[in-house]
Amino acid sequence: MLGFLKEKVREHGIANSRQIILPIAFFTLVVLLWQYTVDQKFFPAVILPPPGDVVDIFLANRKFMWGHAVSTLYECFLAFICACAIGLSVSCIITLSYFARRAIYPNLIIFQLIPTIALAPLFILWFGIGTEARVAYGICLALFPIVVSSSTGLLNTGDTYLKLCSSLTAGRWQTFKSVRLPFALPLIFTGLRIGLTLTIIGVVVGEFVTAQSGIGYLISFAASGLETAISLAAIVYLLVVGLILFTALVCIEFVVLRIFSGVAAP
Repeated sequence: MLGFLKEKVREHGIANSRQIILPIAFFTLVVLLWQYTVDQKFFPAVILPPPGDVVDIFLANRKFMWGHAVSTLYECFLAFICACAIGLSVSCIITLSYFARRAIYPNLIIFQLIPTIALAPLFILWFGIGTEARVAYGICLALFPIVVSSSTGLLNTGDTYLKLCSSLTAGRWQTFKSVRLPFALPLIFTGLRIGLTLTIIGVVVGEFVTAQSGIGYLISFAASGLETAISLAAIVYLLVVGLILFTALVCIEFVVLRIFSGVAAP
């Protein structure tokens, strides 16, 4: 028994080590190729600065850039929370009502066929050039994957469990809360993860156009002056913003799935 446990610990340890080592090794390889490309002068330094210059700017301007990152973080958080509230509400309505599903879902697909970038001028016209326009654009991008993934999970609960609820005279809301929702959680969080990345894209694109602060504004301003190193350093801060939000979502997912694990167990 003890030998079996040691073998399991060793296997999991090797698997966890690979999950850490392989991404780091790939990232190191990319940086080394980047440095080699600069050293061989395949591209001018103004177009592709060496990694050391990016790191120096990243550290020297960390307070200034972090101020812009906080602005982007706030707008992404606000847009994502609103997208979650709207998307999950629509998914619940689609799940519980046949008529709502037939009325809303086709129009949602038609709306998604519109190139979202074409709506950016309208958002500026409707909401102005402040935070509201960027939040609205982030919501618009994130809404479709959240609704589709969540409603798909809620509507594809196993027939066996639904028949069991029906035989126990469970109401529609009881069935939704006790059966549909726990079984749909993996797909719901898949949609939320996709929606989060699209929210960040939407906010940053909005900052390219309308903002006077934020990572998108900083990237656009630096690129217009051929300050490529500043743009790349700002992208690193954008990565930090994304990691903060994504880590928070993964932690919430872990807690929620642990809470519902007993309910959703087959």
